[in-house]
Amino acid sequence: MSNEQLIKNLIKQGESEQLEFMEVVRKENIAKTLCSFLNGNGGKIILGVSDDGKLIGIKNAQKIKQELKSFLITAIIPDVPITYSIEIIGERQVMILKVWGGANQPYIFDGNIFYRRGASTQKASSKEISELIHGRQLAEQHWERQIALGVELDDLDIKLISDTINESRKNYRSNFESSDILEFLSHYGLYVNGSFTNACLVLFGKKPSKFIPQIRVRLTEYAESKTDDNLIRDEVFEGNLFSIRNDLEKYVNHLGVRSVFDKKQWKRIDFTFPKKALQEGIINALMHRDYRSFSSGVSISVYPDKFIISNSGKLPDDIKIRDLKRNHDSHPVNPDIAHIVFLRGLIDKLGRGTIRVVEECKDAGLRTPEWKETSTGIVLTFNGPKSLAEKKDKLDAVNDAVNDAVNDAVKSFIRDAVNDAVSDTVSDAVSERLIREVLLLFVEEGKSLKDLMLTFDVARATMQRDMALLKAHRFIVFEGAAKSGVYRLVKDFKQKII
Repeated sequence: MSNEQLIKNLIKQGESEQLEFMEVVRKENIAKTLCSFLNGNGGKIILGVSDDGKLIGIKNAQKIKQELKSFLITAIIPDVPITYSIEIIGERQVMILKVWGGANQPYIFDGNIFYRRGASTQKASSKEISELIHGRQLAEQHWERQIALGVELDDLDIKLISDTINESRKNYRSNFESSDILEFLSHYGLYVNGSFTNACLVLFGKKPSKFIPQIRVRLTEYAESKTDDNLIRDEVFEGNLFSIRNDLEKYVNHLGVRSVFDKKQWKRIDFTFPKKALQEGIINALMHRDYRSFSSGVSISVYPDKFIISNSGKLPDDIKIRDLKRNHDSHPVNPDIAHIVFLRGLIDKLGRGTIRVVEECKDAGLRTPEWKETSTGIVLTFNGPKSLAEKKDKLDAVNDAVNDAVNDAVKSFIRDAVNDAVSDTVSDAVSERLIREVLLLFVEEGKSLKDLMLTFDVARATMQRDMALLKAHRFIVFEGAAKSGVYRLVKDFKQKII
């Protein structure tokens, strides 16, 4: 389609929140409208077209262009890049002025802040001004929206951006129609106020580690334990998010069959880590990691029976570790990065990725993967075959629905039972231990006090106190002689769980 036909189609759409026609060139009106676009999602002005879409044209277009440049560069505060283009339609000339949504909102002209309401430009209300200022404060605080200093268009992989545009259309995840690189980046918040954001560099940089060295990912494969000097592989991956993801996917595809020795069965067991689960874990780490600090990063450690992904980041405040194994809302830590990954078709943005990880491991006959939140980030551990599990790992065999029921019941009990004098930290630790104790009693029916002490590695007095609390609230009963008896779940409580 020719450029002339594209403009004709644009005019046919009529004026809108992001499109304005002006038959006569009036500098003040142009500045007001551009200001309103900057305080919104950007937009275009077509000079030489009437309000009803009739092509009128303008004369002396080059002279008008220079006059507008001289006027607008100082008229709108703060400074803003404006794209000017003169197009010929038939025998008439029109001029198109285009701006993107500004990164430094609010923008001001003649002492006023203008806002776009539908197809009209008006002075912003106090509420709209407050929202603009608040939005700017939030954007400036968020790392992925901050400007990547020194980054030019040549530092980006243009082919990768074009492929992303095309891929988003093929999988019907975007209605973005243009093939203009800067327009695409601006549309998704990766190019603002004439500069590229950190998120843009992470996604599409040719050599992003030159600007953000923390983007690197280290992969270490051990022959045996972590203390083993015989490393099979120790490699650092560089590049943008997609190139690192592709390199790690190649590694995962070549992992092949793993072989470990089970001392209990006195035989060697062959198994494979599910590739889709590993790939899901990797892309999640690359998307949701904390990129802010130079010391942050992602590391992957591979052992004969474990695949561990360590990610410098944290879960959103309203999501807990236990939520990852059930349906939960998607709350990406880096929404700009996550959305582009979504456009490429690598995630579904429905919060089901972690559930698929669990399902894939179960289908492969492996132990349930484990997420842990540490002081430095999130650690995801893929475990080997279930037959290699230690006694305490039998808890992983409990149905997730049962696990949730016990969590809810015991935590409800904890809120009422724990003395107010107990600190929050201790309360959480006690709560977690009580839950695991109930889970173990559900799986193994009855356990002696000594067995419980050994399993949870606590003193006799601590375990006695735990059992007394559970017993007092009718979660468990003690059956048998004082020295040889066992603790069991109360039948009524067990029925409620099931």
